[in-house]
Amino acid sequence: MRPHPVSLSLVGVLVCATAVFGPAATALAQRLPAGVVPDHYDIAIEPDLPAARFAGVERISVTLEQASRTITVNAAEIMFDSVTISAGGSTQTARVSLDPAREQATFAVTRPVAAGRADIQIRYTGILNDQLRGLYLSKANNRRYAVSQLEATDARRMFPSFDEPALKATFALAATIDTGDHAISNGAVLSDDAGPKPGTHTVKFATTPRMSTYLVALAVGDFVCSSASADGIPIRVCSTPDKKGQTALALEAAAEVLRYYDRYYGVKYPFKKLDIVAVPDFAAGAMENTAAIFYRETLLLADPKGASVRVRRDIASVLAHEMAHQWFGDLVTMRWWDDIWLNEGFATWMASKPLKAWKPDWHMDLEEVKSNQKAMAVDSLAATRPIRARATTPPEINELFDAIAYEKGAAVLRMVESWVGEEAFRTGVNAYIERFKYGNAAAEDFWGTLTASTGKPVDRVMASFVDQPGVPLVDAGLKCTDGRGVATVTPESRPPTPGGGRGAARRGWTVPVCVAVPGGKTSCALAAGGPAAVPLDACPAWVFANAGARGYYRVVNPPAVVRTLAANIGSLAPPERLALIADEWALVLKGRHDVRSFLDTADGFTGEQSAAVVETLVASLKAIGDNLTSPASRPAYNAWVTSLLTSTFERVGWSSPSSEPDDTRVLRAWLVSALGETAEAPPVVAKSRSLVLQELGAPGSIESTLLNAAVTVAARHGDTALYEKYLARSKAATDPEEHYRYAYGLSSFSDPALVRRTMDYILGPDVRSQDVKRLMGALLQNPDARRLSWPLVRDRWGDVQKKSGDLVYGGNSVVVAALGTFCDSRTRQDIARFFAVHKVPDATRTLQQTLERIDRCAALRPAQPATLTAWLESHGAGAAGRQ
Repeated sequence: MRPHPVSLSLVGVLVCATAVFGPAATALAQRLPAGVVPDHYDIAIEPDLPAARFAGVERISVTLEQASRTITVNAAEIMFDSVTISAGGSTQTARVSLDPAREQATFAVTRPVAAGRADIQIRYTGILNDQLRGLYLSKANNRRYAVSQLEATDARRMFPSFDEPALKATFALAATIDTGDHAISNGAVLSDDAGPKPGTHTVKFATTPRMSTYLVALAVGDFVCSSASADGIPIRVCSTPDKKGQTALALEAAAEVLRYYDRYYGVKYPFKKLDIVAVPDFAAGAMENTAAIFYRETLLLADPKGASVRVRRDIASVLAHEMAHQWFGDLVTMRWWDDIWLNEGFATWMASKPLKAWKPDWHMDLEEVKSNQKAMAVDSLAATRPIRARATTPPEINELFDAIAYEKGAAVLRMVESWVGEEAFRTGVNAYIERFKYGNAAAEDFWGTLTASTGKPVDRVMASFVDQPGVPLVDAGLKCTDGRGVATVTPESRPPTPGGGRGAARRGWTVPVCVAVPGGKTSCALAAGGPAAVPLDACPAWVFANAGARGYYRVVNPPAVVRTLAANIGSLAPPERLALIADEWALVLKGRHDVRSFLDTADGFTGEQSAAVVETLVASLKAIGDNLTSPASRPAYNAWVTSLLTSTFERVGWSSPSSEPDDTRVLRAWLVSALGETAEAPPVVAKSRSLVLQELGAPGSIESTLLNAAVTVAARHGDTALYEKYLARSKAATDPEEHYRYAYGLSSFSDPALVRRTMDYILGPDVRSQDVKRLMGALLQNPDARRLSWPLVRDRWGDVQKKSGDLVYGGNSVVVAALGTFCDSRTRQDIARFFAVHKVPDATRTLQQTLERIDRCAALRPAQPATLTAWLESHGAGAAGRQ
C-alpha cells in the first residue's frame, strides 16, 4: 500500500502516526485463539447499491488442531443469518456470540467438532459503509460503486474471516451484480452467467493462490479497461467510463515495470493476470491486492499529453511500488504487522529500480536520497519508533503505516545493498523469496538468509537499525601522516529511549560507513561500538563520509570542514550535495550547528543544476524565511535568496521546449516556487500570474510542471477575482491533476476572507471525504494564512470529523502533522490543550511529533534571527535588501 503523499513545509516530510500501546491484556485479547487454521474460502457477494448493503454466502474450510465446541473468527458490522459447522459427515447449527469491541464472533455447537477438517457455512449481510474501508460505497457520475479496501484489519467487514496475515488460504469469489455492471477481483473471470434474479448476472472468479485475507479484492460498477500485456501476462488499467482516455500512461508504465521485475526476480510474476483499477473514492494512495491493485484516481490517471513531470513520475513510481508488493507482501507476507516494513520498506526500496532503467532523466537515485531524508526527519525526533514495533489492536496496526516503515525500511535496505554489493544483495533477496513464497516471514528470516548468502554480518547491521529507533550521527575526521590519510568515522551513542526511565541503556550502532574523496574513489568500514579507520591512498583536501549518500546516518562535520566542502561543492556527486545540505539543516534543528553554518553551506550552491538538490535547498530556505526572519531582515534575506538562485534561473528561463529534459522542467518549477514564494521577487510573481491567466483563458497553453508552481505563487499574492477562477476551474476539471492543481491552489490565498471561504469550501458538498483533511492540511501550511486557519479548524472540528468520517488513511494525522509548521510556544500550548480534550487516537504519536517540531523551531528563535542578520550583513545582503 502507498499512503497519499502530503508535503509539510518546515521539514519537508510526510508525518504519519505510529503505534501507541495500551494495556497488554487488552492488546492480546485482539488476537484470535490458536488451534483453527483456514485452508480455503468460497465467498459469494451480492451488493445492493441503492440500499448500501450486501448479502454474503460463505464456506470456510478449516483444520482444527484439537476437538472444540467453539470456533472464533473476526467479524465487524456483520449480521449473521445462519451458521452451520460440518465435520465427520454431520452438520450442526451454531449459536453466534458477538464481541464488537474485539471485532470477533464465536460459533458454538452442542457436540465437539473433532480434530481435523471442518467446513463453516455462513449466511450474512453487511453494510456498504461510507468510511472507505471494508466493502464500501463509492460515488461518481451520478451512480454508486462497491469497492473493497481490506488492509490492515477490514476483511472482517466484507466477510467473516481469520483476519490475520499468517492465516493464509485460497479464495474463490463470486459476485451477483446488476446487468450493466462489471466486477473485478483477484482471479480471472471463469464464468459470467445471467441471473439468478432478473436484471442481474453472476461473475465467478478463478481460485487465488494462498494469500492473506487483507489482499482480497472486489470492485463493482461500470468500469471500463484499457489492455496490454508483458511477458505473456494480461494487464488492464480500469476506470470509470469518463476517464478511460487517462489510462495510457499507467498502462505503459505497468508493462515496463513488469518486464523489469521478471528479469530481476528469480520467481517471475507469480499470478496469471494484473488488473489496476482507479476508484473514485479511495482513502489510501493505492493498495496492492493480489493481481488487482486499487488506486486513488489522482495517482493513476492523467492526460497522456499534458501531464506534469511530477504526475508522470508519481504514476510510474506508485505502480512500481504496488507491483513490487506482488512479491514483497503478496507472495511473501510478514507473519504479523510488527514487521510491516517487510512489505512496505521492501516495496519502497524496489520501486526505483525499474524507473532508473526506463527513465534515467527522472534521476531516481536522487529520489532515493530524498526518501532517506524524509525518514530521518521523523526518526530524529524523540517521538519516533523502531522499524519493528509491537502492534496488536487495529488502531495500533494502522499507526504503523508511516515513514519509518516505508522510507526508513527502504533506506536501511539500500545502505546494506550498497555495502554488500548489488548482485550479492539480489542473490540474497531471491533466495529469501524462493524460500518463503506463498508463506510468511519475519525480519530474522530475511537477514538470516542474506547473511548466509553474502557471508557478511548483515544480521548485526540490520538488527541495529530495525530494533532501535533513531538516526545515527557519525563524526568524521581526517588525519594525514607522510602523505597518506586515514579517515576516522565514529557513530555517536544513541540517547536513552524516551520513556525508558533513568536506567534505559544506550545502545550502539553497527554502521557501514563509506567515505568518498576527491576524484570519487570510495572506501568503506564497518563502525560498531567505537571509531573505525578508513585508510586512504593519499592525503586528500577533504573527505565526504557518506559516499553516494547511501548510508542511513547524518554526518557531523566541524564548521571549517563544512566551509571546505561548500567551496568544493562541484566535486561532490548530486546525491552527496543533497545529503550535505540536508544534514546541515537537520543539525541546525537539533541545535548542534547554528544557522550560520547552514548559510555557509547554502552559499556554495550558486548555479546548482540538479532539481532534487534545489528542491531540498529550497525547503530549508523557506523554513528560514517563514520562521527566522523579521520584518527588518526579510528584505535582505529575500535579496540573498534571489542572488543565490538567479544564475540558475537565467539559464533555464521561462520557456520549455518540447525536447527539454524532465529534470530541467522540474528545476524551473522549484526555482519559480522559491523566487516567487520565499524571495517574493516581483518579476517572478507578476510572470506567474500572467502565465496562470493565460492558461485559464487557453487551457493547455502552459507546460504543466511550470504551471503547478505558478498557480501557487500567483495565489499567494492573489485577489478575489483570481480565487473565483481557481474555484470554477477546480469544479469543472475532469483531469485529476487539473482538479487538484486548483483545489490545492485555493489553500494558498492569504486574504482572510478567502481563507474563510476555503474552509467553507473544504467542508462543503464539492469536496470528497477522502480529500477533506488533506486540503485542510495544505491550508494550515500556508504561512500567510495559518494564524487564521488554525482557529477555523479548531472551532469547526466537529464539522471536520462529521464530513471526513473515521478514515483509516489520510485521517487526523494529516491535519495534526500540518500543525508542525507553527513555530511559537503560545500556539503550541493551544494545540496541546485542544487535543487533550479532542482526542485523536489515530494520530497520537503524530501529535507528539508535531509538538516536538514546534518546540525545536521555537528554540531557534532566541538566538538564530540575530545570527541570520549578522551573516546577511557580512555577506553584503543587508545593504542589497535595503535598496
